[in-house]
Amino acid sequence: MRKGLRFFGVILFLLGLLFFSTSAYGQKITTLDVTQNFGSVSSHTHSEKCAHSLIETMIEKEMGYFGSKAFFEDWINTKIQIKQSTPQILRTQEGPRLIPIVVHVIHNGSSVGSGANIPDSQIFEQIRILNEDFRRLNADANRTPAEFLPVAADSNIEFVLAKQDPNGLPTTGIVRLLGTKNAYDPNTDATLIGQLSQWNPEEYLNMYVVPLVQPFIGYASFPISNLPGLNFSPTPSIIDGVTIDYRFFGVGGNATSASRGRTATHEVGHFFGLRHIWGDGGCGVDDFVTDTPLQDNSNNVCNANPSRFSCESNDMIQNYMDYTPDACMNLFTRGQVDRFNIVLANSPRRVTLVNNRATQNPILSDRDLALFRIIQPVDALCELIISPQVEVLNAGSMNVTSARIEFIRNGTVVESRRFTFNLKTGEKAILTFSPIELAVGNNQLEFKITQVNDQTDQNAENNSKTSSPVLQGEINLPYTFSVQNFPSDWVINNPDQSFTWERRNVTINGQIQPVVFIRHYEYEGPGQLDYFISPIVDLAKYPNAQLAFEVAHAPYNQAGFQDELIISVSEDCGSNFDLVNVNYRKSGTRLETSAPTLDEFIPSSNAQFRTELFNLKDFQALGKVRISIATRNSYGNNIYLRNIRILPSEELRYDVKVEEILKPTPISSGNHKEELIRVSNTGNLPFSKFLFTRTTNSLISETYLVSEINLAPGEKLDLDINNSTNDGKNRLRYSTREANFDQNPKVPFILSRYHLENPDTIPVPWRQNFNISTNLSPWLTINPENDLPSWTIVPITNGTGSNNVARLENGIAGNSYWLGSPSFDLRGTRQASVFFDLAAGQVGHSTRLSLLASSDGGITYSAVWSAVGQELATVSAGGANPNSSGDYKRIFVNLTPFAGANASAVRLAFVLNIEGSTNGPVYLDNIELFLNANPNPVIPGQGSSILFPNPAREFFNLAFNLPVREEVTVQVISATGAVVHEVAYPGTLNQTYTFSTQLFSTGVYIIRINSNSLQEIKRLIIN
Repeated sequence: MRKGLRFFGVILFLLGLLFFSTSAYGQKITTLDVTQNFGSVSSHTHSEKCAHSLIETMIEKEMGYFGSKAFFEDWINTKIQIKQSTPQILRTQEGPRLIPIVVHVIHNGSSVGSGANIPDSQIFEQIRILNEDFRRLNADANRTPAEFLPVAADSNIEFVLAKQDPNGLPTTGIVRLLGTKNAYDPNTDATLIGQLSQWNPEEYLNMYVVPLVQPFIGYASFPISNLPGLNFSPTPSIIDGVTIDYRFFGVGGNATSASRGRTATHEVGHFFGLRHIWGDGGCGVDDFVTDTPLQDNSNNVCNANPSRFSCESNDMIQNYMDYTPDACMNLFTRGQVDRFNIVLANSPRRVTLVNNRATQNPILSDRDLALFRIIQPVDALCELIISPQVEVLNAGSMNVTSARIEFIRNGTVVESRRFTFNLKTGEKAILTFSPIELAVGNNQLEFKITQVNDQTDQNAENNSKTSSPVLQGEINLPYTFSVQNFPSDWVINNPDQSFTWERRNVTINGQIQPVVFIRHYEYEGPGQLDYFISPIVDLAKYPNAQLAFEVAHAPYNQAGFQDELIISVSEDCGSNFDLVNVNYRKSGTRLETSAPTLDEFIPSSNAQFRTELFNLKDFQALGKVRISIATRNSYGNNIYLRNIRILPSEELRYDVKVEEILKPTPISSGNHKEELIRVSNTGNLPFSKFLFTRTTNSLISETYLVSEINLAPGEKLDLDINNSTNDGKNRLRYSTREANFDQNPKVPFILSRYHLENPDTIPVPWRQNFNISTNLSPWLTINPENDLPSWTIVPITNGTGSNNVARLENGIAGNSYWLGSPSFDLRGTRQASVFFDLAAGQVGHSTRLSLLASSDGGITYSAVWSAVGQELATVSAGGANPNSSGDYKRIFVNLTPFAGANASAVRLAFVLNIEGSTNGPVYLDNIELFLNANPNPVIPGQGSSILFPNPAREFFNLAFNLPVREEVTVQVISATGAVVHEVAYPGTLNQTYTFSTQLFSTGVYIIRINSNSLQEIKRLIIN
């Protein structure tokens, strides 16, 4: 059939994946919530305690008009009008409508009565409260305001814990099981909860008691219409029911003191078709009930005399469908009960609940032993010699102590065996027959109960089961599946006998080729599983075997139709496949190899296929296994397989690694607007997408989907994402995983780096001799790899007075140690240089000290000087003595390329990269920036100046060496005592000032120099 829009879908939101996306370097980067299969899109957030509005939005999003509020309300209003216009036979007494409830208590392993594993008494109290509230027998009914008393109604609905289970056996109506999560989110876990435990929703109101994530305390699935002429499947039954946080379920036990059990009353109201009383909107939005007044918002207040006024009337805040605290809720209205009546009389999965068999005590035969299932052999034989096994169930009222069961092959009784056991009602036993060697050919097998307790079974309808197993051979590896001989030595398991795996010829890049195919586009059976099962693989022989195949799938382009591909392993010849705890499960974006489409997907290009890998090493202890490639149908789109192989070892590998962080650098001013990370393909297969996660400091991790790439093995890719750092020290952690969404278990590679961000600046020129204080400030130091101790200040005895140097000792191989200057401005000079003193002893031959320079505040750096290994040593043997001036080497570095008009944010950084285990300390001192590029400058003694040349012809210079930056005034005085030239130089430290003699006549002059620390007079001769 041809399909347009789909009109069924998952009712609950799956939290969306798209927050923002950006393109850089040819790739697309999209933020994700990776708890999902990336199948649904939404950026809506919720603060409600009830998730109903979330649910309803999802209905409309996925079912279109037929899931909209307008459609449902039109349907229910029509039903109400029909009922009102139809003459009703007066009934003097009508019995209550009983609804069977099964309570699934999903806990975290705690004992009964502890935590989420609530006691039975709390459950009994909740059932009592539901009955009182729905029958208006609640003790606080007298608190209903007088103006609302005329419409307060008894719904004539009562609830009972189910009295018989799906097998017709007695039950308490309470199921307890260990969950898989500490807390459950309605956005993401509704399907998971249903998969953990569910009884047929056609017969039971499934009520789940779980720990919910805040702020939710409950949610329910909404009923659907049965309007004729709509040819679409209903919303998946797996999520049908009511879910309540255990702390708000009933009273007593583990319920909070504020709970009076009204959360369940509220949610069951939704389950039977009621909306929030304020319509989830303002005064212009209705709940479609005529006798509930309009209300502008929810009420959250409860006091001695609760009241609220909006929309020109008193609000009915006492209604169970408000958000009023439990203590102030006390009524449903007649109009709301009318909706209950329509839903219970017409809505699928609601009409079948009323007074059904589950509300009644089961009627059991005295002697009734059911052949519950065949354990082996089912559809396959892994060996011809087998020990047949069946599971039996006591479905009668008497204890069963013995049974005679026949094992029949091809119509001939092979063994008639009397088994003894002791089974109470509802108990099961596994029975094993004598080993038998079956023939290679036809095997029609039957198991038949002939006697129970040495008498005739009183219910023969459940006494037999049959199977027709096929011998499965063991394969040698490497193995390649032959599509031409489909299904060849593989087995197809098609439980619903509908669409399943088949062979199909498709045209790929102009060539016809056969593929394995399942037609989900036409498969109107959501949730149905179809298995494609391999021959036997002996993992004792091949402990690291690998399943490899290619898949092609374009998801149906509408939320809620994400088909699922699952790979699982069976150790019992394929009788059982665990579909919950699997290493491979893909749907939605993870399964997608081609763009989503509303059309039927038929691949036409090799580019639409992707190689999939499933490593078997985790299952090697199982020995001989069979592999299942299964699909779970969501009525989505077709899935194609080709090139199916089983390899003897893990020959193929997807892997992606973070190589380095290009931005931010370890020390910067924080001017970078983005972070730049280099990743590489370290596997041996190309990939087009992968997941990338960033964690900054203590913030929540952000995960991105990187797609629209084609990264071959060995190639690298630079990822550009928004900046996340702040002033001060930042810790950045980046990880990559799931190249092509590969799900084989592996520890993700995490690259962690520390980054210092400081916008402080210093004027030029400057000198850092580390003598002023006991810390490095305003310089910065960091070990970006591990935040280990880095450069420190240590005192030395070289010279007079306070004298310190910067030292890096005990460096660890594989780490770098940064010592960085503040930012400084070189726009006022065309030249610049830096001198520094270095002392180092013997270091590893690959240990390198580099001086890096940046003109953009540390966004990028360039190496302007480096020394490695022996080049770095300043002494011929042993370690350098920081107290010996002879152990230091004065080094000059020209910084002119970093000066000029664009040099407003220059930084320097000394970086020591440690390699090897033999590395002595490294010392730095007297780092000095000059506003010239003279490698041999004239440097006066400290605190003085030098005049040169003298006598002067064309020019003369004044060189300074002051302890700190000062303003210096220079006067040129003639022989007559006249000041012929005067100039002030602010910020003088180590500059050399040049004067042209053309300003003066020949003769003798006096040079007077004046500053805070320097007063000098010099004699100058100009020839």
